[in-house]
Amino acid sequence: MPKARAIEDALRAILDMRESPEKYDLKRDLAPFLKHRSNHVVAAAVATAERLEASTLAQDMVDCFTNLMHDPAKRDPGCKALLAIAKALASMDQSAARVYFLGIKHVQMEASFGPPVDAAAELRGVCAQGLARMLHPDALQECVTLLADPEPAARAGAVRAIADYGAPEGALLLRLKALVGDKHEQVIAECFSALLRLAPAPSLEFVAGFLRNPSDEIAQNAAFALGESHLAGAFPLLREAWEQTAAPERRRAFLVAIALLRLDTAVDFLLARASDDSLSAAAGAIAALGMYASDENICARVRPLVATRPQLSSIFEKEFQR
Repeated sequence: MPKARAIEDALRAILDMRESPEKYDLKRDLAPFLKHRSNHVVAAAVATAERLEASTLAQDMVDCFTNLMHDPAKRDPGCKALLAIAKALASMDQSAARVYFLGIKHVQMEASFGPPVDAAAELRGVCAQGLARMLHPDALQECVTLLADPEPAARAGAVRAIADYGAPEGALLLRLKALVGDKHEQVIAECFSALLRLAPAPSLEFVAGFLRNPSDEIAQNAAFALGESHLAGAFPLLREAWEQTAAPERRRAFLVAIALLRLDTAVDFLLARASDDSLSAAAGAIAALGMYASDENICARVRPLVATRPQLSSIFEKEFQR
């Protein structure tokens, strides 16, 4: 059978197990695909095991990971199977320290159209999370090293792992990383979100301090992290930042962050802006409220406001009638 056809048939069989698991014994029928020569097939089998929470396959995945690491660049180009296994084991809270320690050290440089790229960067971050979730005593030590990794995906994974570990000293590491900065601002955005998960109340003022950062991206990332925290204490901080800035882009971002809080006080504030403020501020408020387009109660409160200010009707139609 041609190789492409064999891979196609294997993927079809795995998909059938994913969609109709009751017809199969996963240990018997899915496990053999973890030994397939195609890393795409292995990755698909692992993703299916993760989706179906097939913890009986955990040891099979550990064995597969170990075997692939004997010649990873050849057997798993792009780290597709290795990454899928690490993600599955971590999401199923498996204490697979051997996998995580192998993966957190792994570097896999591969050819690209430009300079070689490290295909294992995300894998290192995921393995850090695996160590953290199993509360391995060396997890924080490994995360500190990974915070200085050359690749942003690995550094971001280290940040998430520190939050997963849940130790108070982790918050100090995250604060230091946020203050020192990073060439990739998304890593700092991960720090904001991680801090608000790990130490919510103490981190509010700290993250809010970045709302006035000279970088628009950092300020907006801080705002969105505060909004996604859904913490009541974030509302006055975002409201004050909105009131104190005149920069249109930041004002719009802060209104979106306020909407993300999904608090009654936040919705009332946005409705007041739509009713009473300048057309520019009102337009920003209506756009922010657009995330509630499926909430008929809020829609019923927005429609009368728009009726009294017909200049806002185009924004309302765009955001609420998608």
